[in-house]
Amino acid sequence: MHAGRQAVYADLGSRVVGVLARGAVHVPCAAQTALTDLPEVALGAPVVAGAGLLRVGPLTVAVTRLVRFAVAPLGPGAARRLRAVPADLSPARDQLPAGALDRLACGDPAAVPALVGRGDGLTPVGDDVLAGWLVATRAAGGDTGAVAEALADQLPRTTGLSAALLRHAADGEAIAPFRRALATGDADAVAVLLAVGHTSGAGMLLGAHLALSASITHEALEGSTR
Repeated sequence: MHAGRQAVYADLGSRVVGVLARGAVHVPCAAQTALTDLPEVALGAPVVAGAGLLRVGPLTVAVTRLVRFAVAPLGPGAARRLRAVPADLSPARDQLPAGALDRLACGDPAAVPALVGRGDGLTPVGDDVLAGWLVATRAAGGDTGAVAEALADQLPRTTGLSAALLRHAADGEAIAPFRRALATGDADAVAVLLAVGHTSGAGMLLGAHLALSASITHEALEGSTR
């Protein structure tokens, strides 16, 4: 379904599996190799998976180590630290309907149809925002059920890879730059995240901001009642 020198993604029917060069961002549905560049693989090349091996055309990869992508629960003040880091999110925000973003900030599943598949690329920016919201909301202890349920019905409208990554996001799994930015709220970690893809990092961070605005409000209300 996609073949390049940094990443190859194959559709196995029930799931999407990728093979990555060492410099590519490690996504939850892919195996990362130590190769600087992948060998040339033709689109439509035969794919065989099983017994710890993935064969895509001339490329054969053995799985030797499993990596956890689950985001840890946010610590005290983490949401405030992340929101306080200056970040230009306009490359993502300007592509999306403001009303849908407002609804997502409130956890309204009606936001989903207006965001899924919106934007160009293997992972449209609307999907990146939804992924960031899902993961950050889970990390903050919020309820993602209604949005995740609405999303499951809309996945056929986006790319195969993006749909796979959204399923992982609904399970609280995300790329390492996003996990680090959430955990630390550090400016350097945010800068690394914003450098991911054309707008993917900005989209995920925007989703996290929308999710954590509700978390900060809840934290403030709890503090005022003590």
